[in-house]
Amino acid sequence: MKSIFGPAIEVMGKALNLRAKRNGVISSNIANVDTPGYKARDLNFNEVMDSYLKEQMPSSSGTASKEQDLPLRTTDPRHITPRPKKVELNVEISTERGVPNNVDLDEEMAKLSENNIQYQMTTQMLIKKFEMLKTAITEGGKQ
Repeated sequence: MKSIFGPAIEVMGKALNLRAKRNGVISSNIANVDTPGYKARDLNFNEVMDSYLKEQMPSSSGTASKEQDLPLRTTDPRHITPRPKKVELNVEISTERGVPNNVDLDEEMAKLSENNIQYQMTTQMLIKKFEMLKTAITEGGKQ
């Protein structure tokens, strides 16, 4: 369904929903910091948003130019750094708490703070977008 406000607001809304879900996942990790055998989870925001944006982009209907069909190449391996491989989560016994799980409280709190800041930033962008729409509707006049 197309948004009457345009794609930017729809994307920001999706981002806010994902940030809220990630907040819940991280909060769950923090709540289970002392639960034996608990494995920390995370929601990869970038992967989910990338797949969402790819779904939303209109596909080309055979009108692609030859330039778009060429494979990407690098001249030197130092030009593009490879993405880090996904690392398996290891369950480690914490000497601080004596609980066998892989939840690092400091790391989870840092993730939570970063996620909250990004949520607030997206909210501010959404507010600015609505302010611009309001200005356009009222033709810049005051109400």
